[in-house]
Amino acid sequence: MDILHLFQTLTTYNPRAFQTQTITRILNQENTLLRAPTGSGKTETAIAPFLFAKAFNLDFPKKLIYVVPLRTLANSLRQRTEELVQQWALLHKLPHPIVVTLQTGENPEDPRFEGDIVFCTIDQMLSSFLNIPYSVGRGSANINAGAVFASYLVFDELHLLDPERSFTTVLKVLQQVKGISPFLLMTATLTDELAGQIKNIIDD
Repeated sequence: MDILHLFQTLTTYNPRAFQTQTITRILNQENTLLRAPTGSGKTETAIAPFLFAKAFNLDFPKKLIYVVPLRTLANSLRQRTEELVQQWALLHKLPHPIVVTLQTGENPEDPRFEGDIVFCTIDQMLSSFLNIPYSVGRGSANINAGAVFASYLVFDELHLLDPERSFTTVLKVLQQVKGISPFLLMTATLTDELAGQIKNIIDD
């Protein structure tokens, strides 16, 4: 697979070294921590392997859950991703249209995580993982938890999470899904201590 060519087709610009390396790792289902500056193309890096896998029918999760700490960020990233998906669909025949959805407290449009690419806030994802989702009844809680385990998971802006609360819970999630769901963790900046905790989980 010519990742450089595919990425250029998707985004109209050539990938940086960290982008091709990360995409290759994710397609190989290798869990990855990516530290790169804001505006360097982390979102495209996260979305690309999912779209590539869809186009070439690769052995890869059929769903992407993209987790962010802020509702406004979820909204803007959803819009950017819809543009990428539309561009990709014009160039590659896909088995079915890729549906991009949003699940936040303000916009609960996908309470059961049924979209192909689901943008959600950290509280929505963690409550679903813990089997107490905000937007569905307890009788359907296992649907959301199952979606988490069956998806390619992206955690963006990791440095904005509370180190003592949501970040600690995310580490527990990673320990549980490791070996089941590939995950990509992205941050513009993260302390060496927190990065070390993540690396220990990935390398263990």
